This record gives sequence, structure tokens and C-alpha cells, in this order.
Amino acid sequence: MHNVLIAGASRGIGLGLTRACLERGDKVYAVARNPNGEALAELQRQYPQHLVLIAGDLTASDAAQHIEAALQEPLDILLFNAGIMGPQHQDVAQASADEVATLFLTNAIAPMRLARQLAGRVRAGGVIAFMSSQMGSVALARSAAMPLYGASKAALNSLLQSWDQSAERPQASLLALHPGWVRTAMGGDQADLDVDTSVAGLLATVGAQLDQGGCHFLDYQQQTLPW
Repeated sequence: MHNVLIAGASRGIGLGLTRACLERGDKVYAVARNPNGEALAELQRQYPQHLVLIAGDLTASDAAQHIEAALQEPLDILLFNAGIMGPQHQDVAQASADEVATLFLTNAIAPMRLARQLAGRVRAGGVIAFMSSQMGSVALARSAAMPLYGASKAALNSLLQSWDQSAERPQASLLALHPGWVRTAMGGDQADLDVDTSVAGLLATVGAQLDQGGCHFLDYQQQTLPW
């Protein structure tokens, strides 16, 4: 059994991760802006001793305080799933300051800020993981159709690498994860993977990095991606 915190747990991949972790016996701290939705409520009815719901806006400056107040033991896995696609137009020429600020705050700055604030609650040898994307790989250059979204994930990857090289680096494996193209509200109906397939692969990838150390960019099949 692991103690797992999943930020962005109310739908899609985050909800799938929460369900899968509970099914295998983990204790899950599920953070969501609105944790009172039916899906999480049903999981809490099924797993009342293993699921702790935490209401929190990850972009809020005091998010870490609310989360820490709910934690009852050290974490093995800290997983940041929350993210947004950004403006539908995905056009640098059209993007407003507010659109860019919201996108980069949500996808890069807020999760990294929160991870650094909560890193002391993760045990030595644990995993701190972020949901990135192959679109965040500058080397692969696969974000032509979604350049703003890809840039926000590239920023997340860059901040992760900077943290890995800093004096404040935690004693945990640091992971940027590509979940595949998944059939969710963000991924759309034409995506290759269902949520369960992606989630199973992601959890296997994360589990393989426990007590391993290092900073890695990996996909749901445990393949290394170029930064």
C-alpha cells in the first residue's frame, strides 16, 4: 500500500488514477477544485477509510496550506494531474495576456510551486510526478497543432529540470509523464487510448521509479522521451 496525493482528481485521467490507486489498496488524498462531484463521492462511499477528499484551487497561493492540513502521514507518491488546454484558437498572434497567464500558471507555475512546497512531505525515495505531454518535448516538435499548450508543457519540463539541478532538489524521483493520447474531455473522442489503459501504464511507470532517483521524461509505456 502507498500513500498517494493526486492533484486534479475530479475527472479524466486524474479520476482514473484515483480509482485505480484505491482499487489496489492505496490511501489516496484527492485534491480537486470541487471534490463534491458524484464520481468522487461514489468512490468515497466505496473506500471511506482510504480516500481523503481535499477542496483546493491549485493556482491559489495558499493551496499548500490547505493540503498539508489534511495529510496524516508521509507520502510515497505526489502526482500533479491538473491542467488546461488553453484558448481554443491556440494562436500566438491572437493570444491575450490573460489567456497566456492562465495557461502557464495552471500548467507550469502552479504545479511546480505546489510541488516544491509539499516536497518535504514526500518520503526519501518517493516519486514526485507531473502530467506533461509529448507536446512539451522541444526535440520531438509535435505541438504544431497546439503550440500554446505545448509551450506550457515545455515550460513545466524546463522548471522540473531546473529544480533537479538546484540545491533544493528533493530526495525523490522527479518525473514528467506523457499519458498518451487519451479519450477524455481534453483529448477528445478520437484519441487512441481509453483512460484505464493510460492509467495502468502511468501507475506502472511511477511504481518503477520508486527508490530509483533521478529526473526523467517518460511515457505511459515506460519509454524515455527526449526533452
